[in-house]
Formats: sequence, structure tokens, C-alpha cells
Amino acid sequence: MKISEAQGKLNRRCVIAIKQHGGIFDILSRMNDYVPAYVFSENDRTYLQLYFQKRGRQNNIISPLLSRKDLVEKRSYYSITERVNNVEGMKAIIRLIEAPSVALNDTYLLKNELFLDFRFHSTMLYEINDILHEVIGVNPNFRIVKMTNSRHLRERMEEMNSQTPVAVVRYNVPIPEDNEIMRYMEKNHPDAVGEVEGRLVSENGIKVLLYTSKPVNVKGVDPISPDDCVYESYIFERTLSEGRRMGNRARIPRIAVFYTLEEGRLIDTTFIPAGEADEYISIMMSSLMAEHGSRPLLEYYSELDENVWKLI
Repeated sequence: MKISEAQGKLNRRCVIAIKQHGGIFDILSRMNDYVPAYVFSENDRTYLQLYFQKRGRQNNIISPLLSRKDLVEKRSYYSITERVNNVEGMKAIIRLIEAPSVALNDTYLLKNELFLDFRFHSTMLYEINDILHEVIGVNPNFRIVKMTNSRHLRERMEEMNSQTPVAVVRYNVPIPEDNEIMRYMEKNHPDAVGEVEGRLVSENGIKVLLYTSKPVNVKGVDPISPDDCVYESYIFERTLSEGRRMGNRARIPRIAVFYTLEEGRLIDTTFIPAGEADEYISIMMSSLMAEHGSRPLLEYYSELDENVWKLI
């Protein structure tokens, strides 16, 4: 199964907005520009990595932020990391990301509101509503923006590419001998596609949505919709988890990440900002070479174009 063929399986989309207060968010409330954000959680804390394009029209507004000690300068943008200061917002964000079948499409700030755009499977509609009911209409900082059917991967990526160039990086490594779930999937579901929600790196591993062509029955893989062959698992592979952490520290957002299996190897296909692709490749390859006896193989690297969609 190709990645593009699996993308309709999470068939629902929701967008919510959470108002942020004080400090940096008061400054950003004066901006009209879309500010990309990467939400991630580590050590029971939720953070926002914010990205300010150097070609932005309103850099004079953010000039006070450019003197921060934690500022990281990249080729095409500046980045700072901010803890989510809305306690209720933090809890809602984590509960949504952890909810079965949820995968984030995009997160961004517009003025002083954090927008979370995510997909989920329709069988989880009641569970998602239960989380939303605790805050929507109860807390004035929360509002629901959209609840619709989901969009295709190509539409989402090309929309992002129109704002900031996107690149695709594909590499592979040997499937770990001691990873029972990966070995089971390779043997019984070699055409499966895994979509990685790497914003949560827990002691259980990385959250992965599994899309298959036939039912899965193995310990550690939970059914979301057996009829649609959608499953979820937390896969622990130390090197890949550490690569995610290194990417967070380097302030490189991963727009979308997919795993597939082929001939005893795990193939990682990642969409990232094109301006930072070479640094991302360097980080991941050095991390992987330190752990795997066989060298990681870089298969494909290109900015988003028609050939990418033929590949995936």
C-alpha cells in the first residue's frame, strides 16, 4: 500500500483555537501573519516551537523576541520555544494528541490564538466530543473552528508548500531484531503504512497509526476500526525516539512522518521545511549510524513536486 493510498482512512477533521495570554502572546496579538508552530511534549510539559520567517512583513513587531537568549537562527527562519502557559489548554492539547486515532495536520499561531488542526477516525467521534465538551462553551479561551471530513495528504502538503517550501526525505534502517511488533507487521502485513505522531515521545515509545489491507491481531496493537483496517500502537525504538528528540532540540519541525517496511528494513518518509532538510538529514543519519550495525541508507530527497506524489 502506498502512503497516498492510506490517507483517506482517518476520515474526520477538527480545528480548534486556544487563546494564549501574556508575554510573547501579547506581542504576537499585534501580528496578522500566520506563525507556524510545532507542539511537542516531554517530561510532562507541553511546549510550542514558534517559527518566524525571515522574509516576514512584520519582523519589526517581533524584534523584541529576537534578543531572547533561547533564539535559534536558521537559514530561512528564527525559532523560539515557549511553554504552553494555559494549564487547561495544555491538558486539552495532550488529551487530544493522545486520543485514539488522532494525528495532527498542522499547528500555528494567528494573533494570540493557537490553532490545532487534526484528523481522527469517525469511530472516535464521541470520544473527541467528550474531550471538547470539557472546554468548548465552558472556557472562553477555547473555540471550535471546524468539524468536517478530512482532506487528502496532497492537498494539505501543497497548501503548506505555498507558504513555505516543503521537502521530502526518505531513508531506511534495518528492522530491529527485538521489536516484535515490527517483525510481526513485516511478516503478516508487509504493505502496511504507519503514520507517526512523533510530538509525544513517552516511555512507551512513539505513537503510530497503522493502516493495513487486512485485520491485525497481535498484542500491543489496538484496533481503531477493524472494518477500515485502522489500528494504533506505541512503538519503542530507541534510536528513532532519540532522533525525534534531537530534531526538537534543533528546532526542525516534522510536518508529517510515515513508516513502511520492505525487505527487512524500516523506511522513514518525512515531510519537513525545505530550508532545513540538509540539517535534518545530518542529524538523523548521525543518530542512526551510532546505533545500527548496518549503515542507514538515504533513498530520496527532493523538494515537493509531481515526482514525489508518484513515489509515495
